[in-house]
Amino acid sequence: MKNKLYFGIILILSLLNVNAFAKSAKHTEETEKDSIIVTFGDKTRLIIYGENREELQKIMKYDLNALLKDLKVRLDRSDADTTYLKEEFNGNDYLKDKSADKDEKDYVRIGMRGIHIKDGDTRVTINGKGVEVDDKDGSVSTESSYKRTGKRFYRANINSSPRKGFNVAVGLNAYGTNEATAGYNKEDYDLRPFGSRYISLGYIASATVARGKNAKFGLDFGVDFSWNNLMFDGNNTVTKSADGVNFPPVKNADGKEINLSKSKLVLPYVNLSFMPTVSFSKSFISYISGGVYGGYRLGSYTKTREEGSKDKDHVRMNYYVNDLRYGLAFELGIRKFPDLFVNYDLNNVFEDNRGPSVRMINFGIRLF
Repeated sequence: MKNKLYFGIILILSLLNVNAFAKSAKHTEETEKDSIIVTFGDKTRLIIYGENREELQKIMKYDLNALLKDLKVRLDRSDADTTYLKEEFNGNDYLKDKSADKDEKDYVRIGMRGIHIKDGDTRVTINGKGVEVDDKDGSVSTESSYKRTGKRFYRANINSSPRKGFNVAVGLNAYGTNEATAGYNKEDYDLRPFGSRYISLGYIASATVARGKNAKFGLDFGVDFSWNNLMFDGNNTVTKSADGVNFPPVKNADGKEINLSKSKLVLPYVNLSFMPTVSFSKSFISYISGGVYGGYRLGSYTKTREEGSKDKDHVRMNYYVNDLRYGLAFELGIRKFPDLFVNYDLNNVFEDNRGPSVRMINFGIRLF
């Protein structure tokens, strides 16, 4: 049954030059557009549609025999006698003279089947299957690189680091190290695990160093503004004296301890980072990045609020906090999941002999 259909198509197409325009003229009254309709029996039709006669004449540039051979191969993949076949063919693959394709104008087409762009010898197709780039050097395809991360969609760029661009990171603070220090009780400056938050806003630029088939290596350079919020567990706050910082409980005018709903030390920084990054195109792990960072403190202040009250008390002071911070950073990208980050300070929060020997660690997720 199928072979008869194929031979019938080839036979009729060989006569296309004789009767095609006659068929088209017959249907001119039914449609404003030009088309060629070839009927096989009562249930089979071959329709060639064009915006005008000039477009229809372009069909002569194509090798229809090669197109039908490909169609036969696809039909033979099915064992059924009848097959519902929905396929998209790239007509440029069947041009008799490949150089004729160069005369086609550049275009950008957006429709239900994706985005199609032609720029000179380069064609780009973006759809649900991913990104396909076809140029004179060959065709390169990628899997769909769109993933949901938090409240945003992220598209990995095949020519740059997945970390490149505007970044928002949120997480928690904790003491990476908390060494016993003379004159200080660790319980006085303990942090609330989920109240000590970290926020970072910044931008990352990237330079690709090496690229392989499924991975690439690049150097990422970033600048960001971050806030370390140290939320103390209890009714203590930070005060400054000539000898150093202290963590006494907050009391009222009668000397009675006040119950606080919030007591924290806020440390804003501007930071620079250098992060070598290895990214993978077809792996569960999208990228691995590790490097160093350094920051300069822009200020510091405490914020306290009495329980049951909406009034907040701010005190701006340096509290002997080191002006500089520096440390090691690590990030892990996981497909279809928010990227993870960890920052570990290598220096103490407070100046030597002015406060407890504590170092900060920040960890959380990147939203952008």
